[in-house]
Amino acid sequence: MVSEQNERYLTAHISDLCRKSQGLGVPRFSSFLNEREAVIAKEAVRSERSSPVFFGGYEGAARTVCGFFANTYAEEFEEADKQALFPIRAVTFSFRSRDRLSHREFLGAILGVGIKREVVGDIVVFEGGAVAFCLETAANLLLGIEKVGRVGVTAESGVTKPIVKSEPLKIETVISSMRLDCIVGACAKVSRDKSALLIKSGLVSADFSVCVEVSSVVKENTVLSIRGYGRFRLSKIVGKTGKGRLKVIIEKYV
Repeated sequence: MVSEQNERYLTAHISDLCRKSQGLGVPRFSSFLNEREAVIAKEAVRSERSSPVFFGGYEGAARTVCGFFANTYAEEFEEADKQALFPIRAVTFSFRSRDRLSHREFLGAILGVGIKREVVGDIVVFEGGAVAFCLETAANLLLGIEKVGRVGVTAESGVTKPIVKSEPLKIETVISSMRLDCIVGACAKVSRDKSALLIKSGLVSADFSVCVEVSSVVKENTVLSIRGYGRFRLSKIVGKTGKGRLKVIIEKYV
């Protein structure tokens, strides 16, 4: 979760990048931002009438770098050409298919060589391999990693294996209403009182912004992050029961 102090710092930093890119006529880029930080970055330059570009190294990345191109030499570039300017490198890791490694283990190994979290983007782990995205200044450090946990790995520059992202787990359930406390209870499989406590404690984010109002109405496709329980998306309402309760599909990201 981004603290208020960090939000103010990020807002000032993003605004400064925007002004510098326009003043110098060259693109400027942030470090990697999570989804909430990307929302803050967009708000930071709203008054500047600037439209930043967010890219994480591949389509659908959760962690992205914010780039500014307005009033620069690259303003009229095609999207693919702008993406090529981002200071992002990919490193592909290979290991034996019978070994099982997690995102957490890869992140621990990467941070263990002295790399800060904001320098690392998505880490997509699949059977026998993983692709990690980082700022180009850190690529050589990632390429030097030979072990993740107790498992030996081989690192190569670039995306040398197909990126296979895990499909979300679909859960069909029944709720009494579209109130946030009802949805959180269904996602986390906790009581209404427990879900209300999670919300009031600031542990629930809706579309990457903390929400503390238990009675807030949740719309379809809203992404919910529940600290300690994971990330979910209210996919759609599929019908009603005979007693008027709502049948919904919730997707849990795994």
